[in-house]
Amino acid sequence: MRGQLRTPKLKTKRNSTLFGRLLFGLLAGLMLGISALSIFLLYDRTREREMVRTSPFEVAGSATADGILAIDPPVDVPPFELTDSYGDSAHLADFRGRHTLLTFGFTHCPDICPLTLNDFGRIQQLLGDIADINFVFISVDGARDTPAALRQYFEFRQFEAIYALTGDEASVRAMGGPFGLSFQISQDSGSDDYLVNHTTGSFLLDQTGRWIKRYQFGVPPESIAADLRALLG
Repeated sequence: MRGQLRTPKLKTKRNSTLFGRLLFGLLAGLMLGISALSIFLLYDRTREREMVRTSPFEVAGSATADGILAIDPPVDVPPFELTDSYGDSAHLADFRGRHTLLTFGFTHCPDICPLTLNDFGRIQQLLGDIADINFVFISVDGARDTPAALRQYFEFRQFEAIYALTGDEASVRAMGGPFGLSFQISQDSGSDDYLVNHTTGSFLLDQTGRWIKRYQFGVPPESIAADLRALLG
């Protein structure tokens, strides 16, 4: 009887010890998580500058909490030659004389690219009478985004006021070099059903073709429109 009575007492003691250790581990993990979060929030609040690494440039700009980065000093964009949605050649010089807001993407994109284009349309509406700006979409998927495919995509979605450009991989990479453009096919290119991982956000050029601002993906179109209004007067 004594042996039978000792067993549940010993088991209860072990269970209690195990529970205590588990509880201690959970509390310790929670405290570490809170501490890490506090450190990150403190860093995020106190940082004043952001370094944007590009090739062959490395530029520093004043990053604000709203995702708008001023490029200072401005970066010259080298001349390029791509093809528009009508099969005609397009050059950097074609957009000089007006500010240009451009982004990179591809027409088979399921989310980020159509959202960015919708934002471009909204920005155009918000700017209203301010017409001194070009809106440009540059495809990173030249194999599928032929001029005809671009024209069909933009006409169907009523984005006629946005210039759509395409080109071979080497030309697009060279053109996007100053912006730190990176893109890579995420699946076997032997199939037409693939995605392209690419740099997001939009980039603002001044009238001479210099890169002067970057807007991170997710910045509300109202904020971008307000920033452009302040810049264009």
